[in-house]
Amino acid sequence: MKEVFAKPRLVVSRCFFEHTRYDGGIISDDLIKRLEKYADFVKVCPEVEIGLPIPREPIDVFLIDGKIRLLNKTMNADLTDRMFEFSRKFAQSVSTLGVDGMILKSKSPSCGLNDAKLYGPNGKVVSKTSGLFAKTMLEILTDIPIESEMRLTNDKLRFEFLSATFTLAKFRNVNNKEELIKFHASNKLFFMAKNEALMRQMGRIIARKGFKEIKEEYGTILRKLLKTHVKKPRMINALMHMYGYFKEKLSIDEKAYFMDLLNRYSTNTVSLQSVLILLKSWALRFDEKYLLEQTIFEPYPLELETQHESREYK
Repeated sequence: MKEVFAKPRLVVSRCFFEHTRYDGGIISDDLIKRLEKYADFVKVCPEVEIGLPIPREPIDVFLIDGKIRLLNKTMNADLTDRMFEFSRKFAQSVSTLGVDGMILKSKSPSCGLNDAKLYGPNGKVVSKTSGLFAKTMLEILTDIPIESEMRLTNDKLRFEFLSATFTLAKFRNVNNKEELIKFHASNKLFFMAKNEALMRQMGRIIARKGFKEIKEEYGTILRKLLKTHVKKPRMINALMHMYGYFKEKLSIDEKAYFMDLLNRYSTNTVSLQSVLILLKSWALRFDEKYLLEQTIFEPYPLELETQHESREYK
């Protein structure tokens, strides 16, 4: 039975969909195009939102007398306060929208994530910085994943972002204690690969009575766990845990093959997906229903991966 994924709600820069750039242009991004089928978008262009026209004179981030300022190219219009005011109001509204993540335009003076050019008072680039809108989002919205389309071309960052946002979307749709227990059970091995200590802490929370307060407390730990990057030793630990379900049912040759495959995964000569495919084939063969329900096999739609992608963790 094909997995039905909850749709994450993502804030995404409008310039990926509409002609809102300073030059009236539009940006094409492959991942965002594929995401349209699986996610709901909240589109925003901070520069248009603060009243700038399309097209418009380019703006940039400047360092003037030790302070960050957002100015036009001729440096005769200061947009700093307007941008920060809009950004703070937008961040406050995000909590009411139930947003699971953000994808912002790279290198933008409003949306760039530490890759926007920072100019000195003489108009020369002195460093890189975050755009003012992005800076505010990172400071206020510490609970949700925030990435740029450029960073998401990295396979590891893409996996972390997509797995986190789809997990948060599913959690957002949990409506009672029974559903929370099922959510935790189906994500247990994925959570183990992220942070086993936090996974066990979440299990103890579920064991208590009640639902509303428990879900809130559980959600706080969940967001902390999802911010933990998967490391290869933790993933190998989760894979060995899965292998334990079949250890007594496999032939000597099958066991040897698995251990060889795991060793090759640890030395980066085979992908994680190769190991997961073998484990899933055994789960199907021995009808291990618990394992077949685990999200670790597909934490988000595989159609969102490019053909060359492999899930590698160090």
